[in-house]
Amino acid sequence: MSQTPLATEMLEQLVVPTFVLDASGRVIVWNRACEELTGMPADRVMGSRDHWQAFYPECRPCLADLVLQERLDEIPQFYPDFDQMVCTGQVAHAENWCQMPLLNTERYLAIDAGPVRDAAGRIIAVVETLRDRTSHKLAEIRLRQMASVFEHSQEGILITDPKTRILDVNASFVRVTGYSREEVLGRTPALLKSGVQDADFYRRLWRDLNETGRWHGEIWNRKKSGELYPEILHINAVCDPSGQVTHYIGMFIDITDLKNTQQRLEHLAHYDLLTGLPNRLLLVNRLRQAWDHAQQYERLIAVCFLDLDNFKLVNDHHGHEIGDRLLIEIGRRLLDTLRSKDTVSRLGGDEFVILLNDLRNQEELDTVLVRLLDRVAHPVCIDDLQIAITVSIGVTLYPLDDHDPDTLLRHADQAMYQAKQMGRNRYQLFDPKAAKAMQSRHRELERLRQALQHGEFRLYYQPKVNMRLGQVIGMEALIRWQHPERGLIPPLQFLPLIEDSPLTIDLGEWVLHEALEQIQQWCASGRPLVISVNIAAHHFQQPDFVPRLQSILAEHPKAPPRLLELEILESAALEDIRSMRGIMTACQAMGVRFALDDFGTGYSSLSYLKQLPAETLKIDQSFVRDMLEDPEDLAIIEGVIGLARVFRKEVIAEGVETPEQGLLLMRFGCDRAQGYGIGRPMPAEQVSDWMDGFAENWQWNLWMDPQLRSLDIPLLLIQYDHIKWIRHIVQAVESGERLPPAEAPTASVVLRFDTWYSGEGRTQYGQLPAYTELGGLHHEILRLGRLIIERHGRGETAGLSAECDALIALKKRLLHQLKLLHQRRADPAARAT
Repeated sequence: MSQTPLATEMLEQLVVPTFVLDASGRVIVWNRACEELTGMPADRVMGSRDHWQAFYPECRPCLADLVLQERLDEIPQFYPDFDQMVCTGQVAHAENWCQMPLLNTERYLAIDAGPVRDAAGRIIAVVETLRDRTSHKLAEIRLRQMASVFEHSQEGILITDPKTRILDVNASFVRVTGYSREEVLGRTPALLKSGVQDADFYRRLWRDLNETGRWHGEIWNRKKSGELYPEILHINAVCDPSGQVTHYIGMFIDITDLKNTQQRLEHLAHYDLLTGLPNRLLLVNRLRQAWDHAQQYERLIAVCFLDLDNFKLVNDHHGHEIGDRLLIEIGRRLLDTLRSKDTVSRLGGDEFVILLNDLRNQEELDTVLVRLLDRVAHPVCIDDLQIAITVSIGVTLYPLDDHDPDTLLRHADQAMYQAKQMGRNRYQLFDPKAAKAMQSRHRELERLRQALQHGEFRLYYQPKVNMRLGQVIGMEALIRWQHPERGLIPPLQFLPLIEDSPLTIDLGEWVLHEALEQIQQWCASGRPLVISVNIAAHHFQQPDFVPRLQSILAEHPKAPPRLLELEILESAALEDIRSMRGIMTACQAMGVRFALDDFGTGYSSLSYLKQLPAETLKIDQSFVRDMLEDPEDLAIIEGVIGLARVFRKEVIAEGVETPEQGLLLMRFGCDRAQGYGIGRPMPAEQVSDWMDGFAENWQWNLWMDPQLRSLDIPLLLIQYDHIKWIRHIVQAVESGERLPPAEAPTASVVLRFDTWYSGEGRTQYGQLPAYTELGGLHHEILRLGRLIIERHGRGETAGLSAECDALIALKKRLLHQLKLLHQRRADPAARAT
């Protein structure tokens, strides 16, 4: 095709990138706009057929070539990846991302190609234009991304106009509130009002929103169903360049689950799990209030410390379940005997404390105490048992005993021991002049002070491991007394003697020095282990604790502070939350870490935990010990782990004694643990050899395979179902205890086993002989167990002992088959077969 100079010049001056191909497919025009867009100079493409490589370096025909050859129907097969491909008549339009090799960049181009025909209708040229739509495409992508974020956000989102009419809501809003999008469009958020907040609350909300452009806080709203729910709400005002509000955006999270957990933990924090009575924390709070009231109004208050006489014999003879039911009944009787303004508290075990307020005189106290002794002494009927129990009571009266509340409690405790020594089943007033017990304690303290001076104390180290990774992550330093005559004495035999004494501080600083020296030695040998040290509350709360710790750290410059972790009891940390927080923050500024020890033992509180900056929570071993058999312990452990996750804290469980306990902890998200099942406390010189020989339990390898996590946890729990049920049967036969019908005790056994056996068990193990053997053993155990229960219920004793032995033998065979399945699951080679 021939072109006039004027036409060519016009094409060259076009701001739209344009090029022209003649009838042979050669470039005859490549204007300046094409050069700028593609980076390809005109002299490189003029007369050539490879111009397509300038903006799409792939081996496929040029769009213009296909138009030129009138092959428009073939275009889709060459460009299936293009965003748009439209062929109208003999004009083609396409859009897609194109590479610019010479510019090393990418552009989103709109491409139009159309033929030029002569008078006879023959195609003599093709004109192709390019438009750079990159900015438009990026904006479109951003809008899609924002729309996706809006729709898929876990937070509920609503957008309103300046008059708060709802313009849009996302899926989370619909899920939480129960209102559909169509139901709320055009309405205001007032349809969610619960009535919990008053008008003043909303006035303050709008004041803050108008002044600062944002508001956030906790609010109660109402769902479509009428159900109230709490949420954390954030509102932001969106303004145009002139500062005028164009929209309001509200984002909220439903915190119902968090509130429920908080209420449960708050209850756990103040009330005894067994009896429902106030625990020590709530008792101390009420005692302080009563003490203040008595000071102000010159009233008498009595602190009574109660301990059941010979309660251990009840547990030994009848079992802990009967003992617990006895404690519940005693707590109820104490409540029924007293006035509503008095407090009955259970401290633990068989120890109760009663706080009597507003007494007129000591005669009134005597009347109450005599009534208490008589009420407790009445026999308690539990099933077919009649249990007679008495109580010893120690009492102190304020202001006759003019001391602080903590001291009053200790004095009542001392008086209770005097009541025990004087024959039990009585009450004894505290005698301020009685110094015999104190003198004995002073002698013991002096001996301990000499032991510290003579270097008789030792530090033992118990390993902490990450069970999932099979790694040793640190050691806990545990003190021992190497007595010259009595040998190695555990801490519980001497640490209680020094509680709240100056020796607590001296011994605590000795432990810090020893631990830091050990950190230095292990660092020098290439094993930088974190050592955790237990710090007594009395030591930690000293005014000079922070500078003293700083000085001790300075004496061990080669021990990195980050390798020192201080463990403080949760109960101690909550005594003075503000002071504890300040001390912890100051220590953390030096690099020292913190752990809350014995977490979950009855004081746990969301509000307190939020204020304490400890990095780690330690689950108390009392929950871990029975977690596989006690649903309440398991629930508490799960709650603590969830709480740690919410507050982004590490969690470690102590008292792990079996691989199954470790696996279940990992199942809930707690990978860190310590306990006798992992490693016992040992002298420092044995640690290296222990670490060299340490290998994680083979069952823990199950956790490394994500597919096995949910499959094998039921398998691991099955053995505990059978063990517990069989033990229950055998103990009942041996003790003569009556058993419920055969179906009742086997319900959990049958349900868990059958669900697993017919489901995942069949899928994973159905081809194995051990699987078939396991099913047969399970049914034989159920058959024999039910037979024993029925015969026992009818009073038939002949042969029951032998049948119990046979039941135990079946249990051993079942556990062996379970072990075979465990080993197969842990062995990758076996799983592959």
